[in-house]
Amino acid sequence: MASTNSSQNNQTLDETLSVAAQVLAIENTITLIIAIIVIAINFLGLSFVLFHKTLRNREVTFISNIFTSSIGTGIIHLILIAQLKIDMLSALAVQNAFVGAFNWQITMLTVHRFLRVYIPLKYKRIMTTTIIVSINIIAWLIPFIASFLLIKVWYILDQSPSGILAVQWLLFLFMYFIPCIITLSLYMWILYLVVSYSKTAKQLTTTVRKNNRAYYQVVLITSFYLICWLPFCIYYMIRSSILLPSKVKEAIQIGLRILPYIHTALNPIFYTLFTGSLKHEVQQALMKGQRRLTISILRRQRYDANIGDSTNTKASAYLASTVRFSRGKVNPTY
Repeated sequence: MASTNSSQNNQTLDETLSVAAQVLAIENTITLIIAIIVIAINFLGLSFVLFHKTLRNREVTFISNIFTSSIGTGIIHLILIAQLKIDMLSALAVQNAFVGAFNWQITMLTVHRFLRVYIPLKYKRIMTTTIIVSINIIAWLIPFIASFLLIKVWYILDQSPSGILAVQWLLFLFMYFIPCIITLSLYMWILYLVVSYSKTAKQLTTTVRKNNRAYYQVVLITSFYLICWLPFCIYYMIRSSILLPSKVKEAIQIGLRILPYIHTALNPIFYTLFTGSLKHEVQQALMKGQRRLTISILRRQRYDANIGDSTNTKASAYLASTVRFSRGKVNPTY
């Protein structure tokens, strides 16, 4: 009887492992395709930004780095899937470093946008070119240094299961959890500021409309971030307490990793579409070098979309109020 139960258990375990191996192969194929898409989309976006001089402003610096880190993440993921003859420990360190750089670049861009909304009259003096360059360098160096240092120290000194578990937790906290929490917290704060700001500016239709658009943009970016990263983060925290074979755990982890890779591919495009000035400059570049619209034309377009005829006194009052308002406040358009 005992031998029968043992054989049944072994058969069930073999079937589970077989299914897990098949799922792992399918998910590897899916992640391979997604990695190629990540590289292609972000390479095209980065090339477009680099080869158009009009697309060089403060936010483009962060967005270019997000494109670059996404490309690096996709390339190193292809290397890991292909299992090339390289030091897999170093490849794992590089992968964590690129993911960390991607998340910290998003966090730095979120900080920049938060300052633009929270202190609109001072943020340009705070976010100088030197500060932006320094922030970008730090956001690249720290993930690489931390990833290589933690993994190499474990490999040289410890090499125990408890040691690698501690290294994984530290990498998870620094590369995923901390930047995600900071980004989401700042976006929630931005959302609160946008809503409260729109309530105090109801006298201007254009401002209310822009604030409503900014509100939906923040909700979309935050929701997309949560949907893609939260399942992976939750599973990473509880996977040690899940009683499943290691192959099944690995398959689940790879499956949940698909969502962050989708976020890695699409997030730079989202930021480009939701950046008002950048979106306008992209449209200018797509029009094959047409000169940028002057401020007067932009005001006329804004007026035509909201009031109508520019010959009446109401229109003149609107334009004057817009100028006065824009000097006192900066619209939190993303």
